[in-house]
Parts: sequence; C-alpha cells; structure tokens
Amino acid sequence: MKKLHLLKTIVDFIWIMSLFCYPLILVFAVMVLIDKEPFDIPITMMGTHVDINNTWGKLALALCLANFGLLLYAVYFFRKLLKSFSNREIFEGTTCHLLDKIGTLVMVSSFIYLLTDLISNLKHGDISIQFGYGPFLYLLALGLFFKVLSEVFTMAKTMKEENELTI
Repeated sequence: MKKLHLLKTIVDFIWIMSLFCYPLILVFAVMVLIDKEPFDIPITMMGTHVDINNTWGKLALALCLANFGLLLYAVYFFRKLLKSFSNREIFEGTTCHLLDKIGTLVMVSSFIYLLTDLISNLKHGDISIQFGYGPFLYLLALGLFFKVLSEVFTMAKTMKEENELTI
C-alpha cells in the first residue's frame, strides 16, 4: 500500500497544481482571444504550437483548453478511484464505473489532441503523414487500457458476488 499512497500523493499534487493553473490559463486565453492586437509570443499547449493571430489558431487554442479540462476531469475521477482503493473498496460498482469514465475521457482527449494537431498543422500548410509513436497513440492506448480494466473489474465483481452466494 506504500506504492498506492505514493501514487495518490503524486496525483494529488498534480491535481492541486492544475487547479491553480487552469483558471489562470483560461483567463489568459480569453484575454488573448478577445484582444484584436496581434500576439507575437509563441504559445505551446500540450505539445502543440498555437499561433493565435488567425481563426484556426484561436480554434486550436480553444480545443487545447477543452482538452486540458477533460484531462483534468479524468484526473479528478482517478483521485476518486485511488481513494476507493485506499479504502479497500476494490471490486465495487463505483470502481468499475470510475474506470470506464476515465477511459472514455482519456480516449476523447486523444481524439481532441489529434484534431488540435491537425488544425495546427493545417494552418501552417504542413500536412504530412508521420509514422511512429506520439501522444495520440499513448492517450488512446491509456484510455483503452482503462476501459479493459473496467471490464475486468466488472467480471471480478460478478465472480466475487457468485462466490459470496456459494456456501
């Protein structure tokens, strides 16, 4: 359980730091998006370079902010999941539901990341096919992992209930 406690501490730290930073980023982004003056400072969010001097860049910035919010929401559910694990509530319905929610949020986030990257590259006229591993594949695989884990926990919960009925 020491590893679980360490993981929960790290996730709590990320959660608290994100809660302080996300509202500031939102206020900054709204100010930049509303302002008509050209903004020459390069912005990079979640690995995507965003040039907000045109409509595509502003759309990419809005999608990056939404994506960050989705991942923050997934971290919130992950914290709840770790808390239920520390309370030894392993094979419960809420655990399966939380795993499924986290998986769905991370998978949606991966597709938003792909769309943001496409919009950012479209603006530069730099459309290309790149082979290899990237954040899209990692996020998609992580989301699918949580979905599979949810199904495994659901099966284990059913087996636990059947074993409790058998005397």
